Amino acid sequence: MKMTRLIPLVAVLALLGCGKSEVQKVAEPKVASDVAVNDTRPVYNVYFDINGIAPFVMADADNRPSGFGIDLVTAIGDKQGFRPNFIPHDFTGMLEGLGKGADLAVSAISITDERRALVDFTNSHFETTQAILVPEGSPITSTNDLKGKKVAVVEDSVGEDMVLQIQAGNGSIVHNTSVWSAVQQVMRKEVDAAFSDYAPLTYYANNYKDQKLRVIVDPTSPKSYYALAVAKNKPELLKQLNAGIEQVKADGTFDKIYQKWFKSAAPVQAAEASAAATTATK
Repeated sequence: MKMTRLIPLVAVLALLGCGKSEVQKVAEPKVASDVAVNDTRPVYNVYFDINGIAPFVMADADNRPSGFGIDLVTAIGDKQGFRPNFIPHDFTGMLEGLGKGADLAVSAISITDERRALVDFTNSHFETTQAILVPEGSPITSTNDLKGKKVAVVEDSVGEDMVLQIQAGNGSIVHNTSVWSAVQQVMRKEVDAAFSDYAPLTYYANNYKDQKLRVIVDPTSPKSYYALAVAKNKPELLKQLNAGIEQVKADGTFDKIYQKWFKSAAPVQAAEASAAATTATK
């Protein structure tokens, strides 16, 4: 799976895309009565990234989810008449597991051609780009400077692919299971840089100012688009989710959720962002 989803950068201050292996740590889906005794709405099981990618999806010590993506799916369910039952799952193997233990998945999931072979995607709800995280004083100022460097990436992510292409054998990568673990490697000076989505890297840099981290965006980096991943052969669910996304955007719910997690107004997404559901980016 590849991670990676350009919104105006100013609009995502304090913000905040990932696996190919066999399914891991799949929690048993709860029956509807475990979710809400008095709620008779149909239940859809939803995988969320247990390792987290703040502030899109996060989990506490009891694996209770929170974040922008969690609130978004919940709001869509309210509009479309279903209740999401969130199930923690490693990002690695999460898309491969759809249809076996869950109906859809939420994280910072970028639309890519490779992932389309595994799942269907809703219309995009978030636009982003790749970025570099370095400690203050680092000589790295652009993606070209990653050549010959040791770079932390999230395994099977869009960022990993890009670094491999940039380095072309001149340098090394260190695999991580989450953006946060890659950021921690930079903090501990175990790597020269981390490469991932702009949004979560900025989120961590702003929330750990004592670490004096710097986020670098290369204007030549391509845009990525986040979407909800849906199990194959569920056209009615896909239709529901797309309708729900349009509803929460039209009535202001999306803006409120965005403000809650990003502390800024939601940007006006370009028309191409929604079109990304049919034109994959990588």
